[in-house]
Amino acid sequence: MKNKILLGTGNAGKIKEMRFYLKHFNIFQTFETLTPLDFKHLGEPIENGTTFEANAKLKSNFFFSTTNLLSLSDDSGLTVDNLNSYPGIKTARVAKDLGGEQRVIDYIFSKFENESQLKATFHCSIALIGDGKNLICSGKVEGFIIATRRGDSGFGYDPYFIPENNSKTFAEMATEEKMMLSHRFNAFKVLANQIL
Repeated sequence: MKNKILLGTGNAGKIKEMRFYLKHFNIFQTFETLTPLDFKHLGEPIENGTTFEANAKLKSNFFFSTTNLLSLSDDSGLTVDNLNSYPGIKTARVAKDLGGEQRVIDYIFSKFENESQLKATFHCSIALIGDGKNLICSGKVEGFIIATRRGDSGFGYDPYFIPENNSKTFAEMATEEKMMLSHRFNAFKVLANQIL
């Protein structure tokens, strides 16, 4: 019977990227990848951690305990350097509460009315739990956010984020170009080094 690994997210963009990184780093290639969407009534983890690492671990622990499958989850978000690392671990929830990423960006730039870009960092922590494994790995990418979205690719805050030493937002890049520069790439690179 084929081994299985559960990717602990229902976000289609994240699922696509996680599968890309598993293939790119040649880890768990003999495993069938499942997501919570493959299960009925699985429920959702309560994300009440105070760090990206803690929330990633909470998610993987939840999915491992409910399915008994090796579980790989991530928690990621955006922090603005001059705004006490807002929105941080609540990045997705803030967007939901305010009515979308553009509303969050508008709120951030309302605090800095004369700025066209602000220094920011994308963070990602991933937790691999089950089958005797208990790993938490993190990565980040520094850059800037801009006030007006550019580009049609990616998801979340990709149209607003320009990584350092680049002129394009993540959403203006070809898919693979973005995936090789992202915070999630850097976290998976750490994970691959620990596994291999």
